[in-house]
Amino acid sequence: MSDLTRRRMLGRTAAAAAGIVLAGPAAQALAAEGGHDHHGHGSGHQPFDEIYEGRRIEGRLTSGSGGHHDFGIAVFVDGRPLHIMPRGNGWISVMNHYEVFASPYEVTRAAVRALRGVNLV
Repeated sequence: MSDLTRRRMLGRTAAAAAGIVLAGPAAQALAAEGGHDHHGHGSGHQPFDEIYEGRRIEGRLTSGSGGHHDFGIAVFVDGRPLHIMPRGNGWISVMNHYEVFASPYEVTRAAVRALRGVNLV
């Protein structure tokens, strides 16, 4: 006889529903990748490499399958990695955790402004 009780079934259903709810923002961020901002950089995974306010900013494509923190793009300020992540309506970084930006490009530029000349560590 199966040891699947009503309580276990309800628990599994609740866990599955929570997973769907939590996956929603990530799915929305991935769906938003097709858009473009006024700088010509897409709102998703588009590489970039430029000097912005005297700092070199780079966005390098990744495999997208590197696990929990691989969002398909890695960004750098002066060669140092800047941790970014998708949010339901855009991207956030460790420098601008409460402000959402349209793309990894925009969030990287905002981080440079927030650094105000200090090195990213």
